[in-house]
Amino acid sequence: MPVSEDQLRQLLAERSDPARHRPVPQERITARIRRARMKRAAGAGLLAIAVAAGAVSGVTLAHDHAAGHAASYSGPPLPASFTESDGAVYHQLAVTSLDVPSQRYARLTVHVGSEPVAVVMGACGSSARGVIIAFKVENGDDGVIACQATPRAVDLSVRPGRTAVITFVQASQLGKPDLRASWQLAVYQWTPPATLRPAPAAPRLPRSYAGQNTVTGQGSARWRLAAGRSGDWPGDQTVTITVPAGTGNFGVSVFCAGAIAGRLQVHISSPGMKGSQTTCPAWITPGQQQWGQILIGAPAGRPMTLTFRFQAPSPEVAAAYAKRAASWTIAVYEEQ
Repeated sequence: MPVSEDQLRQLLAERSDPARHRPVPQERITARIRRARMKRAAGAGLLAIAVAAGAVSGVTLAHDHAAGHAASYSGPPLPASFTESDGAVYHQLAVTSLDVPSQRYARLTVHVGSEPVAVVMGACGSSARGVIIAFKVENGDDGVIACQATPRAVDLSVRPGRTAVITFVQASQLGKPDLRASWQLAVYQWTPPATLRPAPAAPRLPRSYAGQNTVTGQGSARWRLAAGRSGDWPGDQTVTITVPAGTGNFGVSVFCAGAIAGRLQVHISSPGMKGSQTTCPAWITPGQQQWGQILIGAPAGRPMTLTFRFQAPSPEVAAAYAKRAASWTIAVYEEQ
């Protein structure tokens, strides 16, 4: 997910004031924020129901389903172990499945050792692609994992030596109210590679693209590259970009490549602006990306300085992430 709606609203409010003569279409953004909040509220309600259903016994490796329902997952099973492209090795601790609509929730209980742990969701068929499963770690953080053609890991923020009870519920059907499907979900512990491998090639973003016309709120406009940088994780963790003074609004694109792309966090700040943090989206292939994920109003005829800081998803995995290579590219586009 490129950036939360609340973060986008904050950035717009703080940066758009000097550009009132060329306003961003606030009503459309407000509508999107309202829809996103409704989806989050629905997901939170489902999580509350699942957690209130009662805790499972403290078995080290266990899983259970909603009473009276048996899992019917029949897709390719998640492997007992696998190695990611950067050399990190994953070993499965526990696995379960979630059927929709017959199950209200599924739950796993695992004991966390000294190594990081992550949730992996099995590959999805085209009919269920994009459906989101929410997970809640008892006495810990919550998060979401999306149904994709290729399974991807989502790290859990759990302190070593703790027993983690993880509850899974369906959070969104993305316009598929009659969906009937089953997903396999597993928790893995992983070990980073012994030595840092070379980072993959950095994403190559276009020099221009046709995007939304934010001046009129209708049609499209040409957005051209105003400034950009590329670098490698973990060597290049902080970069400052100064964008020349312009007359249009700006769209910021950030993409990462490598096994931990889509999991690295990026904190964005500017003088006089409260910082904002988002996940660095994974680079897929040109033509499948969304450019200018973060919209910023033009600072009235003066240069704009943006500082980007890349970091691990949580302090618990920071040391392990320092042994995993990735690359990143930042592009700032100006609306013509």
